[in-house]
Amino acid sequence: MSFVVLTFFSCSEETIKQEAEVVSTVKSSTTTQKILAEDCSTPTLIGAADDTYNCFGLAFSLSETGVKKTMDNAEIYAAYIDSGIFKEDYSNKATKVLYWNELAGYNAKDYRAVDHAAIITDSGNTTVYSKQGLTGLYRNCIGYYYLNTAKSYYRTYALNVDLNTPATAPVRGQTFTVSLQHFAAELEIQYIWTYNTANLELVSNNGSSITLKVKDNAVAGSYTVGLSATHQRNVIINNTSFPKTVTSSYNFTLASNTPPSPAASFTGSTYVTKTSMGSWTATVSGGTAPYQLTWWLKRQQDPDSFYLQVGTGSALYLLTKTSIKSIYYNLYLRVIDANGQSFSTQPMVVQSTGVLEEAL
Repeated sequence: MSFVVLTFFSCSEETIKQEAEVVSTVKSSTTTQKILAEDCSTPTLIGAADDTYNCFGLAFSLSETGVKKTMDNAEIYAAYIDSGIFKEDYSNKATKVLYWNELAGYNAKDYRAVDHAAIITDSGNTTVYSKQGLTGLYRNCIGYYYLNTAKSYYRTYALNVDLNTPATAPVRGQTFTVSLQHFAAELEIQYIWTYNTANLELVSNNGSSITLKVKDNAVAGSYTVGLSATHQRNVIINNTSFPKTVTSSYNFTLASNTPPSPAASFTGSTYVTKTSMGSWTATVSGGTAPYQLTWWLKRQQDPDSFYLQVGTGSALYLLTKTSIKSIYYNLYLRVIDANGQSFSTQPMVVQSTGVLEEAL
């Protein structure tokens, strides 16, 4: 890859003289959360020269672990960008900024052209804290690039909390694991896992992953295993820090533990005579086998009659021995499955030339 490297020193080497400025005092004595926006139109010196850390050390060591150190572009790019611990992001989740010293390297994402870094200090992604070489700590607008004020090629990055999740939704009695795709073990990140303790049982939690078991009596419904990660928590100067919490989650639905009810239907004769026996055949679906099938019959014309069981099993045969007069019957089928769930069909009207009785 070919590109032109501008003759700027990186933030590791820059020791340009700054005009005499009065160091401003941060009035707050407590941790500072990122606010919506600050006035960053003019770079403001907020910390005196300190050669124990540079801009890369500010972004990826001091702000995360509290340790002042000098770092170089290859080191931070391999450890935090190529590794996937931080991912390119331009939302209010972003906390880090990397600056490239020329366009070709910027377009190619070539770490060798990265020569500056900063941390974002407001939720609008407009204001940053920036260590200018080994000299002072500055507050300035994100687009201000002190190594080249005429041009600014930069990308912003957020902590990566993408998850590895189960391929299929867990069921009752099953153990499953949700884990971070990129775990920042070396940074002082506060990882917190949350889950439904009433229906999910903790098996293990090592920070980078959590293993849970769905309880046998877990109720049906939607479940969320959540992760929140708070980083950039350490003090930069004057008890001031700029913590950021990012979240991700795994969601799944637990189906009902009640088996579906059975259903049934039947087909057969609608007219029975002395010379033509009636037959009916049942079809059953759903529920849990084995099934108990019973057939029930009553005279339609008699208001005082009641249903009598006339057969069992999947088939029924009835006959009449007379041809005296037409009699109308109501016939239905009842099914009970192995779990005691029942289903009854709508009655069928059957005409007969005499009294119906079971064929033996």
